[in-house]
Amino acid sequence: MSYKRSWRISLVMVLVLMMALGTSLTGLAIDFEHDYSEVWDGSGTNSERFFEPGSEDPRLPIFEETGGWIHWVFSTKGESTDALLVLGGTGSGEYQPGAPLTAEVWHFYTPYFELDGLTATIYIKGQPGPGGGLVISDFRKPALTEELTVSKTVDTSFIREHEWDIEKMVETENEYTIDGIPKIWLFMDGSGNEKATWTIDVTYEGSEDKDFVVSGEVTIKNTGQLDAVITNIEDYLAGDLITVDFGEGFGVPYTLKVGEELVGTYSEEVTSKIEGINEVTVTTERDEYKASESIVWGEPSSELYKTVNIVDNSDLFGFKALGSVTAPNGDTFTYDKEFSWEDYYHVDGPFSFTYDNTATIVETEQSDSAVLKVNVQKLIFEGETAWAANGNKPGELRYNQRGNWATYVKYDGLEKTTTLFAGQNIDVGTVTFSAPDNGYVSITVNLKDGWEFEDVAEYLKVQDYAAAPSGNPAPGQFDHKISDGNTIIVPQNNFYGVHVNVGTWVPDPNFGPY
Repeated sequence: MSYKRSWRISLVMVLVLMMALGTSLTGLAIDFEHDYSEVWDGSGTNSERFFEPGSEDPRLPIFEETGGWIHWVFSTKGESTDALLVLGGTGSGEYQPGAPLTAEVWHFYTPYFELDGLTATIYIKGQPGPGGGLVISDFRKPALTEELTVSKTVDTSFIREHEWDIEKMVETENEYTIDGIPKIWLFMDGSGNEKATWTIDVTYEGSEDKDFVVSGEVTIKNTGQLDAVITNIEDYLAGDLITVDFGEGFGVPYTLKVGEELVGTYSEEVTSKIEGINEVTVTTERDEYKASESIVWGEPSSELYKTVNIVDNSDLFGFKALGSVTAPNGDTFTYDKEFSWEDYYHVDGPFSFTYDNTATIVETEQSDSAVLKVNVQKLIFEGETAWAANGNKPGELRYNQRGNWATYVKYDGLEKTTTLFAGQNIDVGTVTFSAPDNGYVSITVNLKDGWEFEDVAEYLKVQDYAAAPSGNPAPGQFDHKISDGNTIIVPQNNFYGVHVNVGTWVPDPNFGPY
């Protein structure tokens, strides 16, 4: 709003003036008991005067309030005792006579109204004298005035960013850890079977307000009677001068014509929720106009990460959505898995597994990981070196002079079966020699249940001799190796050394969290 005093008359001013001049709005012309009426014929419209009324002049109160007046006279008062002037058209109001009441004419003093379109009627109690009539004695137009109506808006905005923390962990029932990493040890007998539980804690850490902006519009409207020449515009935001953009080509001095409007915008980034007012001052060649509004901060214009979604990605379970959390509340998500030796063991391995597991807040990209290691007890091969015994009957043991069982078998050209001994005296199977066939003999090794060849193709070896060998033969130098299955075909001869590596599969005794 403008702080310049307006000279344009308001309804309140009219009421005040009419009361001061003894006028009344309590009755209309048709309610005024009268004996005579006369309609103004437009006389006196050329009677403009520019003097300023003196202190005793009845025109002074109207002039001081409105800057102008109309002085009406009814030329012949005659025998009339009262009168009422009623204006219409561009004018309004009912007016009683003014000073001097003792004159031979009725005087009326009204605010100035545009004469073009103005109507007036006088009502008289009693009879008027002859001649004369209703006429404008003198008038003065109010001086043209400059008036700007300045208004402004103040809008505030900011962003509220919510903050989160995420933590992930994995725990096992047996609580084995190495270097801070949980480990599961799966034993063949099932004693290491256990459950692992993953926990994701999402914690709300509060919020931070940022990106503070104060913006709005400045509106300047020429509500006066004169074109206004704007020479300066200053807008202070909480004491700091800011820039208002009134569009391309705007500059001062700027002429704002009567009835025109000028609108400018501003937008200021500030570091915090500043307090105070935003005040604009518009200066013209004639006057100064102001408008101000308080800076008020409301709710945030937008909120970042108020609700966030939690996802999980792991080697074990793949990708899955865990759920969402909304400020100011956090949440905890859990899931688990049972681990057993039967599910993990494979003869060819692997026997060690590392499972990475990462939980992530999608919107903030915060994440945390947990690692679980799973070890599987494997079976190891415990081997023994075994030889065919020098006897004709299975289970018959023959010792040489060194106390070891014989390391060769006498062959008489007949099919025969003898015992396969491992170590000193462990009966692990049989060795069968076939009858000769075109100068060749088939030697077949069969193992008892629970025993296996370590590598039959690598370790089943045979050497033939014409005479009984002396000492212990060296199997690494034997000429004949397996060719198919567990049977080897060798040339016919008188003595044979038959060697093979055998063994059993047992749980790795060095496995475990030791």
